[in-house]
Amino acid sequence: MRQVVVALSSQDPFRATEVLADLRNVAETLYHPMRMVGFWDGPSGQHLCPQQRGGRCPHQGQPADKALEAYRQLADERLGAILEVQFPHADVRIFLA
Repeated sequence: MRQVVVALSSQDPFRATEVLADLRNVAETLYHPMRMVGFWDGPSGQHLCPQQRGGRCPHQGQPADKALEAYRQLADERLGAILEVQFPHADVRIFLA
């Protein structure tokens, strides 16, 4: 899977959005016609996990870096993601297919 980093910088008092829905719109607009198939929100630990439907999410309780790497592999293999768009200012990753 390919990775892209969208680095936003600004001067006070302005700050770029950290709202997941806004960042999804940015990623989908930049890489149209691709659509989001998954996301990883670093600060909250939230993510779109198809493995959670049948029970407990295997990404919870792991160290953050290992959980993210496991989710990347899941997004690539099971969700068909071909692009990971990283927003470092918000510590959010959007996976597109």
